[in-house]
Amino acid sequence: MRDRNDQNPRLGDEIRTVVERQLQQPDLEEVNHAVDRLMDEGNSREEAVDTVGAVLLEEMSEMMSEKDPFDRERYIERLQGL
Repeated sequence: MRDRNDQNPRLGDEIRTVVERQLQQPDLEEVNHAVDRLMDEGNSREEAVDTVGAVLLEEMSEMMSEKDPFDRERYIERLQGL
């Protein structure tokens, strides 16, 4: 995420950590599928994780602005749309 002019590199690192944890969770296999698909398209693993992180950040931003709980289905749809 630093490569994308992230004004807060620490936030980028934290988002990457969350994505890495999601990759270890069997109930979020869609995250693995998204990373694998992005790598199959020629992205490095780091780029793929950063792309998934951007989707996660978008979801988190929406949660905060709308004051809604995490919407797993919407997150998965966004991942599938990558």
